[in-house]
Amino acid sequence: MEPVKNGINTSSVESLAQHGIGRVSVAIGVFDGVHLGHQQLLKELLKIAKETDSTPAALTFYPHPRQILNPSEPPLLIFSQEKKIQLINSFGISTVITFPFTAEFAKDDAETFLQDCLYSPDVKLCGICVGKKWRFGAGGKGNIHTLDKFAKKMGIRFSAVEELMMEGNPVSSSAIRRAVTGGLLEKANQMLGRPYTLTGKVEHGENIATKVLDCPTANLSVTHGIIPPKGVYAGFAVHEGNRYPAAISIGTAPTFRHKDPAHLLIEAHLMDGFGEMIYGKPLEIEFVKYIRPELCFSSVETLKEQIRNDIDKIREILKKEKKR
Repeated sequence: MEPVKNGINTSSVESLAQHGIGRVSVAIGVFDGVHLGHQQLLKELLKIAKETDSTPAALTFYPHPRQILNPSEPPLLIFSQEKKIQLINSFGISTVITFPFTAEFAKDDAETFLQDCLYSPDVKLCGICVGKKWRFGAGGKGNIHTLDKFAKKMGIRFSAVEELMMEGNPVSSSAIRRAVTGGLLEKANQMLGRPYTLTGKVEHGENIATKVLDCPTANLSVTHGIIPPKGVYAGFAVHEGNRYPAAISIGTAPTFRHKDPAHLLIEAHLMDGFGEMIYGKPLEIEFVKYIRPELCFSSVETLKEQIRNDIDKIREILKKEKKR
């Protein structure tokens, strides 16, 4: 695996020795979304690592275990693997171990699972932390009690972190997926602790926004993320590390498009005079607030007036967002 900026991205505890790491503490989980619950776990990891004078490392899995265990209904991932690692790094965890999750590995019992994931003759394991409901091993038979026994036997620190609750419900990747698909973007953002994003590349569109509506847009071909429901949103577009206020539209452009109504367009109008040509380049879209549903307008002029009103409203919303 390629190293990430300012960090180590590897595939086993044993390989940490090649990077000069002799003592490690790990937080174990899938970490899809790196949401507030995950962030709580990472804070506990940093605490354990400091107390045991060891390197903190997040131990995660790829592909997502449910893609292997239930291939007919794989989960829609919130982020790409690369984005997940970047976010983990941003919380002060410079070492990420991405363990390959295979069908063979999934058959291991809990004890073998721990041996395969954590044992190294050259790197001393000093601490482990997981979420209190984390399960592992064939049939999910391993739990925090299994880990507690393992930790006592090995003489290492162990911590089981309570689930983070929000409005009476646990913060989880599944809850975030449900919120996004249900159009509850603000709820998803609360659980993530930051705006929900889609990533992809800018593709050529039909140029209707530019030639007819006087409102040029970047058309996103999505590579990672769960597409929210149709509608207009306030948000930001991130290009080459720069963040631009954006009016975002998801839909089928019903005022113009009468063919292939199933084909969704994800468009972002980058405001404040953005004029670069970014076809074929990567783009990330952050969703801040839902504005209105997609509508079919009786005339181009009516649509243009609505777009102007949308942009004015979005600009005011994003001014407040920038001040936070």
